[in-house]
Amino acid sequence: MLAATFQSVMTTVGYILLGLLALMFMVVIHELGHYLAGKLLGFKINEFGIGFGPAIFKRVNKKNGEVFSIRPIPLGGFCSFEGEDDAENTSPGAFEKQAPWKRLIVLFSGAFFNLISGWILIVVFFCSYGQILPQVMYVHADSPNALVLEEGDVFLRVDGKTVNILLQEDSQAAFSEAGDTADIVVLRDGKRVKLTIQKTTCVSGSYDENGNFVPEIDEATGNYKTYYGFGFTSGLGAVKLPFGLALGRSFSFMFFLVYKILAILGSLITGKLALSNIGGPVTTITVMAEAASGGMQTLSYVVCLVSANLAVMNLLPLPALDGSRMLFCLIEWIFKKPINKKVEAVIHAVGFVALLLFAIFVDIFRFATT
Repeated sequence: MLAATFQSVMTTVGYILLGLLALMFMVVIHELGHYLAGKLLGFKINEFGIGFGPAIFKRVNKKNGEVFSIRPIPLGGFCSFEGEDDAENTSPGAFEKQAPWKRLIVLFSGAFFNLISGWILIVVFFCSYGQILPQVMYVHADSPNALVLEEGDVFLRVDGKTVNILLQEDSQAAFSEAGDTADIVVLRDGKRVKLTIQKTTCVSGSYDENGNFVPEIDEATGNYKTYYGFGFTSGLGAVKLPFGLALGRSFSFMFFLVYKILAILGSLITGKLALSNIGGPVTTITVMAEAASGGMQTLSYVVCLVSANLAVMNLLPLPALDGSRMLFCLIEWIFKKPINKKVEAVIHAVGFVALLLFAIFVDIFRFATT
């Protein structure tokens, strides 16, 4: 019993560490975006670090003095620019001495790299594991679409709209919003096929354990119940996509994902979504650990989702985040005069503490109310 308990604990610890490493990977990718953009634009970089805490490994580039370090706490990384938040630094490569448009590019590049890494991951995911999409399970024999649709057809587009399924309701809405006819694109035997389907009066019913259709009887009249629809039954399933199709659909999926994140933020601001539905760093680590326990398929998918979330959150104009720093750069660029750097530094410092306290609060609130 003791050995089994110890093994269970160590397995859980392993999943947590794997989740932390995945989270660190996303943050390092973010900082790598800042680093590469800074290098290309001539910024002086003092150090690029992976992890936090005292350095356990350091390597100094003798040509430019840059330090690469590895630190023991796997909670992210950092890219330290010369003269960052120091307007009095007169070094030619100092961050604050660079043109505003250059600083905007450097600040934006972190979020951009998160989106790019998430996009690459989702392409690989769609090819290796498949995208969750609605598929034809059964076509009613009395439907005119019985000559058009085939069992196993995968819906890609409905009336010009790409089908990106994250929820079952999205699948149903794609067809309920259609008119009497719908122009669709399906994936059949690895090829895209354009079809037109039409609504008709169909018999309602369900399927027994043998897959046989059982009509639903109206008790009042004794007749079959009917509905006006396309006459097929669909279900959600993972469908492996050819590389070209995965590449194309990954773009719309990422846009759809960013839209969902912004919609959730909007719901939080308006009060339509309860605060208990979000979480801070502890919740994120917990989610990553649970994803790790589900295998590489689940972990890679969650990493893509969190990467997009990290990108969107960092671009919000909140103090201490990249979005806020970009806003200050934009103001300086437009009015040809920077805001007092001491004032800006105080705003970012206070904002950082406020965000940290808020992150801790939402974690405590989530665990207290669930």
